[in-house]
Amino acid sequence: MITENSTHWEDPLPKLVALYYDNELNERELLQLQERLKSDPEARIFFAQFATLQTQLEWICTDSSCPQEMPHLPASLNTRRRNWSLILYVTCCVCLVLGGLFFMHLTTPVAHVYPEPGSHWSFGEVTTEETLLSGSQRRLLRGAVEIRFTSGSIINLKAPAQFTIHGSNEVFLQAGKLVADVPESGHGFTVETQTGRIVDLGTSFSVNVSAELNTDIKVYRGKVQVAGSNETVPPREILANEAVHIDSVTKSIQSRDYTSSDFIPLIARDYAVDRFSDSVVFQEQLPDQIARGEFQVLERDGTIFLFPEKRDILLSDNLPVSISQPGNYQAETQIEKATDYIPRGMKVDCYRIYYDPASNHRDMIRAEGVVHFHRPVLGIITTKKRLFETDTTLNPLYTGGNSPTVNHQEIETRTTEDGKRQDILILSEDRKTLKFILLTGTTFVDEFRVLVASP
Repeated sequence: MITENSTHWEDPLPKLVALYYDNELNERELLQLQERLKSDPEARIFFAQFATLQTQLEWICTDSSCPQEMPHLPASLNTRRRNWSLILYVTCCVCLVLGGLFFMHLTTPVAHVYPEPGSHWSFGEVTTEETLLSGSQRRLLRGAVEIRFTSGSIINLKAPAQFTIHGSNEVFLQAGKLVADVPESGHGFTVETQTGRIVDLGTSFSVNVSAELNTDIKVYRGKVQVAGSNETVPPREILANEAVHIDSVTKSIQSRDYTSSDFIPLIARDYAVDRFSDSVVFQEQLPDQIARGEFQVLERDGTIFLFPEKRDILLSDNLPVSISQPGNYQAETQIEKATDYIPRGMKVDCYRIYYDPASNHRDMIRAEGVVHFHRPVLGIITTKKRLFETDTTLNPLYTGGNSPTVNHQEIETRTTEDGKRQDILILSEDRKTLKFILLTGTTFVDEFRVLVASP
């Protein structure tokens, strides 16, 4: 660490600070000092210490050099000297207080780090509950970390990533990907990159800086304001389930297809879903159109949507399901048994899986996906009959005595006569991993329910 006792100029900082207090910095040196203080927390501490020492020395020298009033001097001059002494004294006190406050600001932690086991910075292992100061720079080489700011904001990063902390509610992301979860107390949390600035407006979002310095932003909840480094391009508000790309060359903000695989840290915290394949998109809000069984709502070839339909349901009766046991389901004899049900008294969360391809041709369009759950799958509902039977309990539209018109479709876990149409479900032995292969056309959808044990 640099101190005011440094006796050599290998590091230019002491010389720059000394010249600054002597008012001898040229424009280039002043810019160099400003950049150093902005990027280096230890440099700011040294600057504050130097300021305090300089003020103390000036006070001592001023006080000792004129210990007595000279009797032959005019009274007005003595008065002015006393006035200047008072002004200098007050100024010193103010400088000392401000310097102390500044020093406390620089040395007070603004964030704490919670690493996964085996995580490493560029200089060594990440320690549990490590603290970060404003201006702290880190490069994550291995593993993953959660950083909790004193403002309440939380970010998750996976290696490789490089970042700098700026205060209790801002981070500069040089490289890599982060996921931010911002509560009300952290409103305005900001992520800066080389090409853009992302400001929270009450949300959860991810930011990814590629090797080419392009910036990709996805919004999972709420909204953010995105501004590029080109000031002629106005900022844009990006809403939930939207994504944009900031090009490092053109500086333009372009819309992109939304995906949610980066949303995993927040999903795992709030839902029974642990992780899923890139072909699966998680959305927290089930659209009313999909709850009513409509199609052509979210059309995308090869992309399967996963919705939390209803949670914390205490079953007052046995709930009929199509599948209740682990296995590979692709034949009619393996589903729709009278004994398939979840017993009353169980508490469950219900998820809806939905696939609606966009291409307008006769061929069946294939989609594959995998979802891993924290807790075991208790049942799967795949047919129209049982989807209708369970609507009153599981469909969020059935509330307050409402009985809306619903037009369910289904999946076919059986082989057709020509052998070409076959939807397959595979539930692992521990019931926590569900794999599926879905085939459907542009005028149909594949949909089914998954019931998972509630906490």
